[in-house]
Amino acid sequence: MSVARLTLIFALTLTLSLSTLAAAADQRGAGVSASPAGESWAQLAKLMSSSASFGASVAISGNSIVVGAAPYGQTASVFVEPTGGWANMSQTATLAPSDGTTCSRFGAAVSISGNTIAVGDPEDSCGIPQPGAVYVFVEPPGGWSGRLTETAKLTASDAVGGDAVGAAVSIDGNTVVAGAAGTYPFTTGGAAYVFVEPASGWVNATQTAKLTEAGGQTGNELGFSVSVSGNTVAAGAPGVPVGANQAQGAAYVYVEPAGGWTNETQTAKLTASDGQQNDDLGFSVSISGQVVAAGAIGSNQIQGAAYVFAAAPGGWVSTTQVAKLTAAGGNAEDQLGTSVATDGNVVVSGAPWYSHSSNDLTSPFFHEGAAYIFVKPTNGWTSETQAATLTGSDARFGAYLGTSAAISGKTVVSGALFNNRNFGAGYVFSTLSGQ
Repeated sequence: MSVARLTLIFALTLTLSLSTLAAAADQRGAGVSASPAGESWAQLAKLMSSSASFGASVAISGNSIVVGAAPYGQTASVFVEPTGGWANMSQTATLAPSDGTTCSRFGAAVSISGNTIAVGDPEDSCGIPQPGAVYVFVEPPGGWSGRLTETAKLTASDAVGGDAVGAAVSIDGNTVVAGAAGTYPFTTGGAAYVFVEPASGWVNATQTAKLTEAGGQTGNELGFSVSVSGNTVAAGAPGVPVGANQAQGAAYVYVEPAGGWTNETQTAKLTASDGQQNDDLGFSVSISGQVVAAGAIGSNQIQGAAYVFAAAPGGWVSTTQVAKLTAAGGNAEDQLGTSVATDGNVVVSGAPWYSHSSNDLTSPFFHEGAAYIFVKPTNGWTSETQAATLTGSDARFGAYLGTSAAISGKTVVSGALFNNRNFGAGYVFSTLSGQ
């Protein structure tokens, strides 16, 4: 396990032990940032729930946002944009598994596409480690409201205890992808499972296809992150060695065959040309069309970075990045790349260890966290720093904003896992001017 990943785990433990200082945090700031190009972003809403660790995962599609609360909340919450636009609010609906237990990590990962939500539960029962699962929820005819249980439960036919199926999840249209990187000490190389909705609708099922790595090794952690767009899947493998660099990490691309999804190895392997040991590239991953963004939390002395990869004119081939995205004014241990999302010409990436002024334990801005906005230049992606920095108006001591991030059009949502005395929150931002 890399230093960067151990640092992130330590951050969560530290925040729990120091959470009483949060009440004294300064409430200054408006969560607004203007980019050099003149685009302004502002916080529109704060999303709240009574579930602990709310904001562990987030997703957005159209006017609906889903936020996961794991490992302690064991639920996911749905928020529907009011007629007058996004505003501070509590959930419209609560999602829970019909067979959930007190040991559940339901909500560790969430994804939404249209009227369908997928929620991952990598540890779906108590006692002996279980293989994990993904729960699918289809919006009822009357809309998202009340407390809902799943439409279908998706499992892997060959998974074993500790595989952590559902620790990462993504849905697009009728396709769900679940990551199964395993749990430490990562006794397998990991995998990603593809589930395709039957013509008659979602029902309990096992996978349509299993995606693996050609030449994969124990501990590569394939499936630590996953993303699907159309007929293409991207999967992160932060434990992959590159040359002599242990855990430099990589992202893998899989393209659906003409006859439909079937068990396969990667179409392309994406790596960083300047990668180093313990960069953990693939800690997060997002695909939109012909572009893949991948987070590397260990890059630049754990300041972190996000890498952008583009398909060749003829399709995906193994390649290095077209751009490296970093934070101007970033500090060591910010862990940019903990979360990453892309839509069109914009990439958003979270840095939950970001501190506004200093790393002084008494500062109200100690590890408030941030989400960075990167905009594709007119002539194409190139290495650059952020166009805007998003911080929560009241996200202060140990909030860890940027733990999760999602984007749809001009709206960004980011989770602050330990804000509000560890209950967490989701923050909604939008651009105030054209891009």
